[in-house]
Amino acid sequence: MSGTVVYISSCAFTAEGMPDAFMLQELPWLRRHFGRVLVCSGYGIAEITEDQPAIIRPSKPACGGLRALMKAGWNQELRRELRHLRAEGKWTFANALKLFVFTVRGYKLFFWIQALLHPGENVTAYAYWMSYDGFAAALCKQKNPAVRAIARGHAFDIDVQRNPMNPYLMKRFMVEKLDRIFPISETSADQIAAYVAIPPEKLRIVGAGSAGEKAEAPLPAPRFLDGVFHVVSCSAMVEIKQLPLLIDALAAWNRGSLHWLHIGGGPDETAIRVYAGEKLNAKPNIAYSLIGRQTPEQIRQIYKTTAFDVFINTSKNEGTPVAIMEAMHAGIPVVAPAVGGIPELVDPEIGFLYPKDGNAEDVCKALTAVYEKSEAEARRMSGLAQAHWNERCLLSNLLPDLFPEEAKEGRQP
Repeated sequence: MSGTVVYISSCAFTAEGMPDAFMLQELPWLRRHFGRVLVCSGYGIAEITEDQPAIIRPSKPACGGLRALMKAGWNQELRRELRHLRAEGKWTFANALKLFVFTVRGYKLFFWIQALLHPGENVTAYAYWMSYDGFAAALCKQKNPAVRAIARGHAFDIDVQRNPMNPYLMKRFMVEKLDRIFPISETSADQIAAYVAIPPEKLRIVGAGSAGEKAEAPLPAPRFLDGVFHVVSCSAMVEIKQLPLLIDALAAWNRGSLHWLHIGGGPDETAIRVYAGEKLNAKPNIAYSLIGRQTPEQIRQIYKTTAFDVFINTSKNEGTPVAIMEAMHAGIPVVAPAVGGIPELVDPEIGFLYPKDGNAEDVCKALTAVYEKSEAEARRMSGLAQAHWNERCLLSNLLPDLFPEEAKEGRQP
């Protein structure tokens, strides 16, 4: 085990030092395969010495923000992207300011990283997002060609529909400097290719994955035990997740007793609770529980101890949702829209997709398709959901694709 990995993510930890769930699920593997692990977010940088730190106490190396502000204005890549904006008729003061702020943020991470590296250190700069995190990794490569610099590509960080500025946020520079780029799905790769060409030797699709042990022995479908169709969803309560669409679909349910559990909170929570009450409280065959935000450990415990007949996602746009992967790990069939990378996760063996612009009737039809499965068919779907997770989503099987040399040399748990 040797070398240093710098995990770069704008949301790796909060201003209060609370670590991000995405970072925590990869951290144990990274610590087993690298001698030193640094984590850099928009709130500072820290060396991590625990697999699951409760609080991260970062440092902010002196003058990083000031140096970034001064350096960004002279950056030739910034000028190139400003010309790109102008050539495509996208130049406005607001867009130019967004690009400048992006450049400053990337440089700040870069200066913080450089302050904590040792001379001659064998370094991998790993950006979890192809945003200013990826820009910082590319700057590390530009500074020292011996650095191995890689970045993932998800959704908001690459998709023009999510962020129209994406084609102008240093993507060309990243493609030029980074050693490898890892979109999490074919859809993500296509979204990047729409505005910048990535050489084939630099591109490899690797799913985001989720943590956990190999999945096996799903809980039995509860509707065959208690006569109630148990539906679960897990998402933030924000507009893009379209929870009112799910509520409308449940309001149209007329097949039998149904219980809906939603895991997750957010800025729209009050409005969604009110809407659920208006639509569902008068339905004698519908019961529901909205339990708010839960930690990843609490979510895993829910799936471990509570059986569900179906997991449902109603998002307007997605990458490859970890929430769906967690449901697959628990052996829960999935209903979801055919958007983003979801069709690459969910096939007819483990669930049902409805059209990307589907309405409440489409969602209800998909739920009904699961409801009408026999007990033997439900059991088979559950087993295949777990088998698909083991094959396509088990994080410890995916990370070696990002770090092949370290995977060969790293010590085992």
